[in-house]
Amino acid sequence: MGVEVILHDSGELLPILLDDDGMPIPLPNEFILSKRKASANTLIRNLREIKLLYEWFYIQNIDLYERLIQKKPFTEAEITGSLAEFLRKDHEKRHKKIKIAVKPDTFNQRLITIKQFLNWYIELYIGTLPFTSNNYQYYITYKTRLNYLLDNCFINSSPTNKSLSKGLSSSEQSNLIKLVKPQKESQNPIEYRNYIMVMLMLSFGLRPGELLSLRVEDIQLGGISSIRVHRRPPDANDKRKQRPQIKRNGRTLSINDKALAKELDIYITKWREMLDQRNQTSIEWDYLILNQDGQPLSLASITQYFQILKGKYVELVPPNFSPKTLRHTFSSSMERLLRDAGVEEDNRKKALAYLRGDSSLSSQDVYTFKETELEANKYLGQYQREIFGI
Repeated sequence: MGVEVILHDSGELLPILLDDDGMPIPLPNEFILSKRKASANTLIRNLREIKLLYEWFYIQNIDLYERLIQKKPFTEAEITGSLAEFLRKDHEKRHKKIKIAVKPDTFNQRLITIKQFLNWYIELYIGTLPFTSNNYQYYITYKTRLNYLLDNCFINSSPTNKSLSKGLSSSEQSNLIKLVKPQKESQNPIEYRNYIMVMLMLSFGLRPGELLSLRVEDIQLGGISSIRVHRRPPDANDKRKQRPQIKRNGRTLSINDKALAKELDIYITKWREMLDQRNQTSIEWDYLILNQDGQPLSLASITQYFQILKGKYVELVPPNFSPKTLRHTFSSSMERLLRDAGVEEDNRKKALAYLRGDSSLSSQDVYTFKETELEANKYLGQYQREIFGI
């Protein structure tokens, strides 16, 4: 049993679950087709999670149609004592170190997907029943009970260290820019590309997938300069193993700093052009960020670059340094600037959600809370100095 990813002529990637004989398993694949609006990476992950459910079916000799449709429901022992324990195990065989259990978040995500799949199947069957069917209420009740059993299996994530800053301090930010900025005499286009990557993520809070999805045409330089982040149809020519994607909302972000606009212009007209000339394929790539061979840069290469920086400059960057660190730095800095400008909290959340491309306002809470904490401690220090007369 395994998941295969099919590249269609349109450029769309769709996973398919195959049994041990290499034949498609209809039900999970129909479920994935019903979720085609999600990103390819999400669909692949969901199908791998459902694959675990079917492996458990095979081990326990369970027929899903019989258990859900023919009124032979799952018992509490099967759900909480068997399935939940099976999902907690790490079933990956590529790791050198064998892990006994996966992280709570991973387990919970598996449970969510399986719950969605089972609910979808029951609802699909309910939709085929005539309105006068006596079985309608049975399946509604059974679905409620099944959800109750699954919900009881969720486990709390281990508490995170909130005192550990996710972003860079002002000094760390300055040091990083000095580290990645090429020397004036440098003629290495890779150094300039890396510098532009860091500056774009730091200046606009771009996710790595958003950065690598940018095309040259998305950079508008002139009287009103801007960067356009937006979702496009799948690129049939893009063969990157993990295809970069814009997962959430698109947006247009202003380039108000003339120095940054100038650096971008030089990169596009000079250094990117040098990389583009190294392209030996028949495809003319219009992606903004290219690798040393003039082809689209991969997500793995960005991760590797940040690991190199972290290993080389241990004393200058935090231990949790990664592409996400730059996004957190951008978000925290924007929250501080908006707060200092007197913008109310609700409007700050809306502004941050737009700038970050988020669809949820609640995801901005971590930044508003952090700034509130800093502000509170500043006045706490002032209060203590007044008491002790310092």
